[in-house]
Amino acid sequence: MKLPASALVLACALLAPSFAHADDAALTDTLKAFARCDASFFSSLNTHRDAWQAYAPLKQEKNYTWIAVKDRTNRNANAVPVSAPPIAGLKLLAYNDEVADLGPLGLYYYWGFIAQGNIDEVAQRLAPLLDQPNFLFKGEHEYTRSELKVGNSWRSIKPQPGKAPGTRNVERVLIIEPEGKQGTQSRISCSVQGGVNAALLAMLRPDIAPVDYPRTQVETSLGDVEVPAAVLQRLDSPLLQPKFKTLSYTYLSKKGDGSEDSPTSVTLKAEGGLLVKNEVYGPVFNVERLMQADLIQLKSKMNGVGDGRVLQTRTAELKLPTSWTPGQTLTAHLSMVNVPAKPTDKPHDTTLTCKVGERFPAHQVFATLTGDAIRLACDQGDYKTSRAFIEDLGVALTLESTSSEFHYVNEITALDVVR
Repeated sequence: MKLPASALVLACALLAPSFAHADDAALTDTLKAFARCDASFFSSLNTHRDAWQAYAPLKQEKNYTWIAVKDRTNRNANAVPVSAPPIAGLKLLAYNDEVADLGPLGLYYYWGFIAQGNIDEVAQRLAPLLDQPNFLFKGEHEYTRSELKVGNSWRSIKPQPGKAPGTRNVERVLIIEPEGKQGTQSRISCSVQGGVNAALLAMLRPDIAPVDYPRTQVETSLGDVEVPAAVLQRLDSPLLQPKFKTLSYTYLSKKGDGSEDSPTSVTLKAEGGLLVKNEVYGPVFNVERLMQADLIQLKSKMNGVGDGRVLQTRTAELKLPTSWTPGQTLTAHLSMVNVPAKPTDKPHDTTLTCKVGERFPAHQVFATLTGDAIRLACDQGDYKTSRAFIEDLGVALTLESTSSEFHYVNEITALDVVR
């Protein structure tokens, strides 16, 4: 039976609302999946690609579909227009996909939308789509939901604006922030940032090809990096030899306003006339060093922040005193490099100059110390310190430090020596 044209038009008109409703549900489902900041966004795009393909350029592989930009590494090619009708009240204007390598601050992968409306309006419309809207916090200029990767799970944390996760931690963030200066548009972004590796990208971002994963870098330990023999040969001063096996102490740094930092614990272990030092500043941050007399640094590594490389003293020009006579000078000009090196690295040159001052009883530094201490006034560029060289131990302890930005007085609160 052939239907008249008028009947076909009427049938299509009757069916149109149901098709529109189906599209609305599909688009909303995808936006809800996007707000989880995981691979479910790309699964939902795949499931509803028939609804999305009219509004944004799509690419598909296996069970995932994504909105394709030309080049996520190029600021001028990492966005495409989106023409979908309002979704849950949100009018989406564009989709962004970008990546940035900020070195010691970590890797940053962003994906998300530009939406019509200010951040308050956008947050109000997006909140009903969130699995846990109470974890979206309003800041001074943005709304943020932050999660920290702990083992194989994600733990909700309070947003920390301005604090980078570095290369040791990984955060996953949903953020709503102003786009442009007019206050009429907002950027809704998911990001995974910090010590992002290939395994994590494979789990969260199936739209990124394995060839574009970050390369896994084997972390360098302090013991993996040798001090050049030419540097070691210069460290022959009998005045700077350690006279203990291990020295452990804790100190408090007091600021000029009377406030105190958290206690810092230091352990020094004598090895071959040098000192292996570990400074513990908290549960997640410590610094390892190889020193002579805790005055001349031969190598160091920060653990908990930074990029995991070792700073090695490559060359050293030393002028060491033959006695602790007031007025004599200790000078160390050091040229240091990071290991392993990067093509953009430049040597870091520094000069330490310490002028020998008067003797005073070592027990003034800490009650159990014996013999004399020699006061050293040291200058290292903008960083100046007052130190006490403990003659019975063969080590310098820092009493006071000053720069253009801070002034600290150190109080040793505990000290233990194994001779």
